[in-house]
Amino acid sequence: MPVSRPAPGRPGELIPVSPDAAAAEVVGPLEADLARAAARAQSVRDELHSLMPRYRAARREQGRREGFDVLPDTASASAMPTEESARCREEVFSIQPGGGRAPHRLGDAAERDVAMLRRGVRMRTLYQHSARAGLSTQGYVERLTEAGAEYRTAAELPDRAVVFDRSVAFLPRRADGGTGEGAVLVRDPDVVAYLCRVFEQHWSGAAPFRGAGEAAYKEVGPSLRRTLVGLLAQGAKDEVIARRMGMSLRTCRRHVAELLEERGAESRFQGGALAERAGLTGADVTADVSAG
Repeated sequence: MPVSRPAPGRPGELIPVSPDAAAAEVVGPLEADLARAAARAQSVRDELHSLMPRYRAARREQGRREGFDVLPDTASASAMPTEESARCREEVFSIQPGGGRAPHRLGDAAERDVAMLRRGVRMRTLYQHSARAGLSTQGYVERLTEAGAEYRTAAELPDRAVVFDRSVAFLPRRADGGTGEGAVLVRDPDVVAYLCRVFEQHWSGAAPFRGAGEAAYKEVGPSLRRTLVGLLAQGAKDEVIARRMGMSLRTCRRHVAELLEERGAESRFQGGALAERAGLTGADVTADVSAG
């Protein structure tokens, strides 16, 4: 590091160098090299980041090829299950939460389902108890049961799912706050096997859907009451209870009012607590429902 330099016009004489000047002379080139290296590093980083959209697209495409495909709209989400139902040869099962299904949807599904049954396909469907109150659903279940289909209901169910031959599944789109419109086609063996286990677990504890009219709904009254009591005791709001039990808000509030009046409760939480204390959530109720 230079600390002095020859004096201009005075041979043999040295003059001191300012530390700042010495630092600029020595460190300046190093800083310039560092700046060029940093600029190069940033250029390479930007170039690699620019490839990210193509990488993500390739990963999505790979996922589709390996076992997943997104059906973004109602048309494609209806067409693909129809194609799979035509190819189905052994078994189809579905989970249909919510209340009774719309008549036009049942009409569209009836002929397709009957065709599968005639080919010897085993068909099982899980509804929620609230579906028993729908006249169109009752008629559909009665017709398909005569053709060989099996139906059961439960107080609560997970989201919709349809599985063909334990190899292809259709799930609603829920990612990023999705409303469930469209569907996701799943062929991944591990995911499909998991869905099969979920279905069998719920199926084993569900009540057979048989008969029609008011009797079909009253048959599962204890199970409905038990679930309602549990949700009230948790402090769930009417909107939450209605959604989880697959019934309208009006029907839910009617059930809640009847329970509170029956128990002489002054609040929703007290009604749930009193009903629990009275044994309305005990194992005997569960046995009454599943024994049917």
